[in-house]
Amino acid sequence: MRERQITLDETDWKILETLQDNARSTFTEIGQIVGLTAPAVRERIRRMEDEELIAGYRPVINYNVLGRPLHALISLKYKSTSRAAERSEFSQLGLFKDIPGVLRSWLVPGDTECVIEAVTATMKELDAILVELNRLGFLTVTYMVLEDTGERNCRKL
Repeated sequence: MRERQITLDETDWKILETLQDNARSTFTEIGQIVGLTAPAVRERIRRMEDEELIAGYRPVINYNVLGRPLHALISLKYKSTSRAAERSEFSQLGLFKDIPGVLRSWLVPGDTECVIEAVTATMKELDAILVELNRLGFLTVTYMVLEDTGERNCRKL
């Protein structure tokens, strides 16, 4: 765990928001938005990267274009008699990497052990994922994502 924390001012928050809207924005473009010179923006971004606040830059994939319009969040709970319940929770994340359509997973506290995100072309493919999860020893609750609101902006804490 990190022992130190980074302190952000209003300009830093605006830079983060701008990067989340478009990570390809130039330092000059960001500077025009936040009222700083390009070198000043570059220095602030470099500081946030060095402090590991900005951990990377990634594309946002539109899975509809890939023919996978069904987007689901699946809550997993161990079956009480399952061998999976005997495994370490940290080993569970590796179970899902080879299941087609599963994008990522999160360990969560409470009654649910894990939540996974999946995208599929058809309900039949989604059912196949659920069957495989059941075979691995999980009970599932599925939440279909009807519309992505696009809310990816950071919020000032």
